[in-house]
Amino acid sequence: MTQSLTRVDRPDGAVELHIVVHGDPDRIGAVIGEALGALEPAPEPALRIDTTSRRVRSHGAEVELTRLEYELLLFLARHPGRVFDRAALTEHVWRLPGPSRGRTIDVHVRKLRSKIDRFSITTVRGVGYRFDGRADIT
Repeated sequence: MTQSLTRVDRPDGAVELHIVVHGDPDRIGAVIGEALGALEPAPEPALRIDTTSRRVRSHGAEVELTRLEYELLLFLARHPGRVFDRAALTEHVWRLPGPSRGRTIDVHVRKLRSKIDRFSITTVRGVGYRFDGRADIT
């Protein structure tokens, strides 16, 4: 029986499992079961964002955020791995067209990092910011 198993870790924390099996159809179920058993469970996200209550928990502890910090975190967490420049953040979070509020955004990001895992938001020099953490958004 020929088999191939490929695991793909997606940026949003999900895992794709690609299984190809050639051979005895009765063995396919056993092969899939073995493959699934070999997977480690995904780690719990350190960050939980409840959009109904507007509450944020980091490593189980509730975090107090200002309205703009919450909106900034939610926007970035909804687009993991994507880089946003200051102008885009000004438009999407502050909902203001035109030039960015560069230093204002930097200050909000700095304050946000001090309240959650500081490694979740990455500075991409000369470009902007990217959310690299895992968040459970409900």
